[in-house]
Amino acid sequence: MRALLLSMALLSCAAARLPAQDSIPIRVVQVLKDSSGKEVNYIVQVRGKLMLAISQSQADTAQIVNAELKGALAKLKARDTLVARYENALAWSDSTIQRQRILIAQLDSLYHGWRDVASGWKRLAGEPWLTFDFGLGETGRDHNPAVLAGLGIRRFRIWGFLQEANAGGAIGMSLRLF
Repeated sequence: MRALLLSMALLSCAAARLPAQDSIPIRVVQVLKDSSGKEVNYIVQVRGKLMLAISQSQADTAQIVNAELKGALAKLKARDTLVARYENALAWSDSTIQRQRILIAQLDSLYHGWRDVASGWKRLAGEPWLTFDFGLGETGRDHNPAVLAGLGIRRFRIWGFLQEANAGGAIGMSLRLF
């Protein structure tokens, strides 16, 4: 028991010797109320500076709201990234469609060109390559028979005219009218 009393006395002497802490002057400047009239926040002055004092529940709510805000901003950033990718894909698909339309027009032009070439070849193939022309007739006062003979290569023609007293030649071309 003596030891207990001795230790208590020693503690009280030590506590008396400790310097007292300075008290911080705090003064409530204004009480802030919510719409129902309940006191929720205080504007206080601490060492000459104005500060806003809030309750622990408000601080907890503010931290929850801050965390929700950060999560919402992260979702928004992810969605903005998706929107940007979708816009790039849309622009890419639009340019692809435009290139396809140009390519279709070029291919259509080539198709019609080759079709025209093919019809030209068919027309040329339908014409004889080598021909022989022959005819009989008479001229003017001389009633003796006359012979007309000719040779044709494609459309180019060479004719010869023979009669008892006359002879001649002609060069010409065969042209299709219809």
